[in-house]
Amino acid sequence: EVRRAKLKSLTKQKKKLGWTERDFLVLASIVEKEAVAAAERPTIAQVFINRLTDPSFNPKRLDTDPTIRYGCTIPAKKSAGCKKWDPTKRLRRAQLDDKDNIYNTYQHEGLPPGPICNPGRAAMAAVMDPDGSRYFFFVSRNDGTHVFSRTRAQHERAVDKFQR
Repeated sequence: EVRRAKLKSLTKQKKKLGWTERDFLVLASIVEKEAVAAAERPTIAQVFINRLTDPSFNPKRLDTDPTIRYGCTIPAKKSAGCKKWDPTKRLRRAQLDDKDNIYNTYQHEGLPPGPICNPGRAAMAAVMDPDGSRYFFFVSRNDGTHVFSRTRAQHERAVDKFQR
């Protein structure tokens, strides 16, 4: 249904990005886990697309916590960083720096090897038809919404305000 409804946008995005439909599904799964406020899904999708495709953004990493959590939770054989993590707590430096977690998008460029959940229709639609914004960063306000930033300096100020 979503594919049919967003076919024009999806076709344009596939041509622009060179992605497969599986790639869109993988990104939609990340948007599903990141977005709480429905209205933010297309912006969050665009942030990730910008990080992966804009020539000025390097390295091409998504830097998203849900991928690390998935990579620490699902595999039977856990990496060293994942073994040190208590899933009821926040991620720590050991998890963020863990190169052995193949889902760690802070360490590995591009999309992770597979989806991290079953995305809903709204997340799939957002990835097929993102909002076109020029943001590269976002941070939670701890109320289900995010602050979006274009520069790392703006982002760091938002992180200081809402997370530190």
